[in-house]
Amino acid sequence: MLCGQVTEQCVLYSALDAHIRHLGVVVPRDAVAHIHADLADAALRLMERNMGARVCGSDEVWE
Repeated sequence: MLCGQVTEQCVLYSALDAHIRHLGVVVPRDAVAHIHADLADAALRLMERNMGARVCGSDEVWE
């Protein structure tokens, strides 16, 4: 599970690092912060589509 600052940079690169190591990734969209909203939205879509990350709300993490 990834949460933290700068969705479009740190979170994205951490997700990629996990993905290339064949680890599952969950990103609660309300537990990450961005600098640029449009880039963060694109980064979340990229993680979901290209890396198979599960992007959800923090209230859905354990479902």
